[in-house]
Amino acid sequence: QVMTLATLRVAWAKSADLAAVTHGDMQPQDLTQAERFKSDLRRQQYVASRAMLRVILAEHTGAPASSFDLSADERGKPLCVDGPAISISHSGDTVACAVMDAGEVGIDIEFPGRPRDISGIAQRYFSPGEAEWLAAQSPDRFYMLWVLKEAWLKATGTGIAGGLDKLRCVVEPPHIRPLQDSAPFSALWLYAVDDGYLGIATIDAAPAAMQVHRWLPAQGAFVRDDRPVLVASSEAA
Repeated sequence: QVMTLATLRVAWAKSADLAAVTHGDMQPQDLTQAERFKSDLRRQQYVASRAMLRVILAEHTGAPASSFDLSADERGKPLCVDGPAISISHSGDTVACAVMDAGEVGIDIEFPGRPRDISGIAQRYFSPGEAEWLAAQSPDRFYMLWVLKEAWLKATGTGIAGGLDKLRCVVEPPHIRPLQDSAPFSALWLYAVDDGYLGIATIDAAPAAMQVHRWLPAQGAFVRDDRPVLVASSEAA
């Protein structure tokens, strides 16, 4: 299958950075939707993620940040009406989003917190091949798989209800290797961000160019730094 080549942009920010977010480029519906959340942190994350997304879309397309119609489909998948594919994720004090001008994209970020029954979750929700592989791995490999699966399910538009066992792969840095019975995918990337993981998945398009930047709204800029660090990808040589 010949994939469309695209440009993929990923940005992330910490809550300390997001305190500088202004509402200048926001639309009224962005702020109205934020009021649904009872938690101050979730409201801040929602507003900040939309602000960051609008700035990336403006950089990506050349159109004004306030001009984009951000919505969601019936399953909750974020949409930029008549615009590029988008995806948003947040965990702890970190927000991340992605924009791609062809195909579909999904992004997920996870910072392990409370203890989990990793073996039980893998046996129940992952494929038998993955559960067997995980049994011989360190616990961090579970989270590596988790963010990749979540990112892929977001790209498909099904979310977690689509089944964590549909995408089947193992992570052997620098490689992400699909298992033989896995659903097809275009590409996967896994990054380490501090003590967490960032997963990115694309469908029906393979990025010819990819940028992963930190957003510093106080500076009005996207910058490169030493985070995230690429751990593995499905395209590793």
